[in-house]
Amino acid sequence: MTLSSQEKRNVAYIPARLGSERVPRKNLRSLAGQPLITYVAKTALRCPSLDQVYVNTESPEIADVAALTGVATYMRDPRLAAELVTTDEILYDFAKSIICRTIAVINPTAPFLKPETIERVLAVSSEKDAEATVFTVTRMRRHLVIDGVPTNFESAGKSPRTQDLQPFDYINFIVFTISRMKVISQYERHGYCLYVPSLVFVPMAGLECHDIDDEDDFLIAEGIMAKEGRHGLCIPTMGRRGDAESLASMAS
Repeated sequence: MTLSSQEKRNVAYIPARLGSERVPRKNLRSLAGQPLITYVAKTALRCPSLDQVYVNTESPEIADVAALTGVATYMRDPRLAAELVTTDEILYDFAKSIICRTIAVINPTAPFLKPETIERVLAVSSEKDAEATVFTVTRMRRHLVIDGVPTNFESAGKSPRTQDLQPFDYINFIVFTISRMKVISQYERHGYCLYVPSLVFVPMAGLECHDIDDEDDFLIAEGIMAKEGRHGLCIPTMGRRGDAESLASMAS
């Protein structure tokens, strides 16, 4: 169903800038024969609760590649692609321009993300009050030490089994949702919006939590996809627009 901008409830964007310090041009790099960004783009488009999906970028190259999957493009000001720009600033810029009830932000570097997880986050968001920001978190059971102090186990005692430890969560930023009006009102009042209460956390587990930040993460993802039978050309880097265009032909 096609809705007008005034009627849209849930709108997602995939934040993707061209620059990356640890992995050059990461969002366009080939993973098992497809540009990395196309995995989450296709996944988001399979979510019935999303009325519109955008790639939020300053790069025409990224926009061209992502558009072949069917997502729309939101071109941000190039100044919002600088290394020190915060998520709050990008959210506020998007919220001012795109009318909706809820904004969902989906990490472009999580190629194993499933549409069911996005739907689960959206369902939790709809059940909570309008001011709730909902984050996915990775839940772990490990012997946690903070500032040299054991946190979920006693130093003076027998070592607990891993499965008996109190689990802890960390925000993985693979998916989060926030009210558009909360973004605007809180940012204009305080200059930030992301962590303003209330906050709700949705645990994730397994391969879906694999987030590609560096070269080792790419190698792990390539190995997993090879084992699953998703074979394709692996191009380590892309230096010209023609490279992006040739990769884009694989994305459809």
